Amino acid sequence: MTDESQNPGSNPVSDETMESPSPYQGARRAEAGEESEGRGEVNDLEALQTKCAEYLSGWKRALADYENLQKQNSSARDDDRRRVRSNLAEDLLPVVDNFGYVTKHVPDITTCPDEFKKKFDTWFQGIGHIERQFAEAMKGLGVEPIESIGTIFDPNLHESGGSRSEPGKKEHEIVEELIKGWKIGDVVLRPAKVIVNE
Repeated sequence: MTDESQNPGSNPVSDETMESPSPYQGARRAEAGEESEGRGEVNDLEALQTKCAEYLSGWKRALADYENLQKQNSSARDDDRRRVRSNLAEDLLPVVDNFGYVTKHVPDITTCPDEFKKKFDTWFQGIGHIERQFAEAMKGLGVEPIESIGTIFDPNLHESGGSRSEPGKKEHEIVEELIKGWKIGDVVLRPAKVIVNE
């Protein structure tokens, strides 16, 4: 049996030497651990920043969608209001017309007794007051009459009810209004029926 201690080529290493790292090895391992831990923190920070950017982008998109929805709802409400006003105004037009006919066709009461004339005048004043109230109600709805007499015929606003020649008037000038026209904003509810100078 050969004694290893006597063999000059052998380099025995004790268990203690194998288990105990050198101070340099420990320092390198510590540095490697710190670098690994630092890289982990950087990666975590980048991941958080990415998440924050995603959440911020999502929040901005949601806010933009909400603002667009509000605008769409507001526009829809405005359209509904215009439609309701337009429908109501169209329903009221015959009533307004009838008040206009009443005030235009006043009967001749010159031969009637004075007492009757006083009563009739009171009644007629009441009719005029109601007609003015209707006109104010129409104005409140945004409805206004279409200008006709003295203006030039416009097929977008007027409907021809005939023609006649009147000296001193321009060609296609409206000389008489048969039925009053009405509009709400730029929308014509009913064109005015007119007589045009030929």
